[in-house]
Amino acid sequence: MEHADQESVTPPLVCGRLGLISSLDTAEALVAGQPMAGEVGLAWQEVTRELPPFHWVIIPPQPSAVALKQFRDIQRQGIDSYLVTEGENRNAISLGLFESREAAISVLEEKKRQNLNAVLANFPRNQISYALVFKAEPDLVKDVVQAVKTDYGADFDFVEINPC
Repeated sequence: MEHADQESVTPPLVCGRLGLISSLDTAEALVAGQPMAGEVGLAWQEVTRELPPFHWVIIPPQPSAVALKQFRDIQRQGIDSYLVTEGENRNAISLGLFESREAAISVLEEKKRQNLNAVLANFPRNQISYALVFKAEPDLVKDVVQAVKTDYGADFDFVEINPC
């Protein structure tokens, strides 16, 4: 007599990702507050988003002594400025960061009229946010997403559900 075992077939897990969450404290609290966190391996991950660069009005890097002397002269004239002390623009003099290109060009033209050798440069910037990640059986995914959304009290920028 043949014996046919009925094996229960476990559906493949799906991976979920919910974001963006602006603070690490909030991401950690959401993970800690979920009763099913351990069951689905709920965790947070850092997400870096590139934002449009700022427009930077600077006097390009110069030898240290020259930059320091010019910086002091500019400060004495009452011009808001900062000496860059590290990185690839070390010994440059910052005259302002602007989201608006038009505002940056306006300041650049003003500085040139003041006989400052200023130029416009891009200043890259990134934003660090957080996403929640988990693995669950397909039937459980909606429950996990809904529970986290309820705790978060707002909509997420994205909800991704994909095969693992």
